[in-house]
Amino acid sequence: MAAGRAANGRSSIYKGADGVWYGYVTMGTRPDGTPDRRKRRGKTRAEVTRKIAELEKARAEHNAPAVGESQKLATWLTEWLAATALRVRPSTLSGYTVDVKKHIVPAIGQHRLIKLQPEHIEYLYAALLAKGLNAGSVQHVRRTLNKSLNDAVRRGRIPRNPVTLAHTPRYEAPEVDPLTIAEARTLLAAARDETNGVAFMLAISLGLRRGEVLGLAWDDVDLQSGLLTVRQQLERRNWQHGCGDATRCGFPPAECPERTGGGLVLAEPKTKKSRRVLPLPSALVSALVIHREQQQAARLHAGSVWRDSGLVFTNLTGGPISPRDHSAHWTAFLEKSGVRPARLHDARHTAATLLLVQGVDQRVVMDMFGWTSPTMTARYQHVVPELVEEANRRMGALLWDEASPPPSSSPE
Repeated sequence: MAAGRAANGRSSIYKGADGVWYGYVTMGTRPDGTPDRRKRRGKTRAEVTRKIAELEKARAEHNAPAVGESQKLATWLTEWLAATALRVRPSTLSGYTVDVKKHIVPAIGQHRLIKLQPEHIEYLYAALLAKGLNAGSVQHVRRTLNKSLNDAVRRGRIPRNPVTLAHTPRYEAPEVDPLTIAEARTLLAAARDETNGVAFMLAISLGLRRGEVLGLAWDDVDLQSGLLTVRQQLERRNWQHGCGDATRCGFPPAECPERTGGGLVLAEPKTKKSRRVLPLPSALVSALVIHREQQQAARLHAGSVWRDSGLVFTNLTGGPISPRDHSAHWTAFLEKSGVRPARLHDARHTAATLLLVQGVDQRVVMDMFGWTSPTMTARYQHVVPELVEEANRRMGALLWDEASPPPSSSPE
């Protein structure tokens, strides 16, 4: 058998023990500084010699395919997740990771990245639907794959993104039905007597996100000036192995004896725009004053087991409230108050809708809600009967000089 690699980075050709001919060409260096040495194989020496000559020509003309261009999709996605971890929130990375490892790689991960076709993407969609994923979940997987392949295009790994050419399963986002003014008032009244009920009041009246409410600290609430500052949010992060060897550990990350990086964490808000200062209605200031007194009483009752987290909303021992527990509390609170079922996030939709009913300028709404794009306003604001009535009243006044009275300030 001919010896392997030639000296000084020159190309080499040899016949392996398996009877197959192999050739190696040094094309340059990889991003990490190691030699970029490409391999070719063939049944005869002449076949390999021809392939090596093609690589050497490409090297001389500086148009060799990018490093990793022939890698499998699964390999590229692993690299992409590692690079993406540097620029996205942990919760976002967690969603990408689930899409990649649970859905994309098992279905089409063995395809070569450069040879990935729209038909392969459509097969992925069909496979996911067949195993029971709904159209919304498939859309989430599509967005993840689309982002990863857009990055592959930008880095020269593939010439185009096949996701953009594949037919996507039909999906219509569920219509959100915000709370009516009457329902909102019912909940605000009931919240005064509910443990941590002020948290629901903040969601309904100011449109705070769940994590923003649960991450609110007393240092961020100025009851004298009536101002609330959103500067952090509470989120649950997935645990990671801290043992250094996940294979040898034998436990999932959440059960690793040296687990790290998970649990309830106070983090930066969703976007820079999410950092904002909001004026508090006087009713909310009064409610927060009473809530603080109740929390101080709970602290005395808990005694030595109290954990001073500095948060406005805590559990019985002063620690942060799990977002999942808070949502479950909201569901039970609606049922006890006699209000129809609704998601906690619908309270945010409600706040945006009520601002629209009052004719608040869109730019003000964007600042209050921490949005960076005007399209978010349209997404959160919904046409409600009060707006339809007002439009009809104005049209009648314009065309027929109808002097109908303005709509009631407290429609049911």
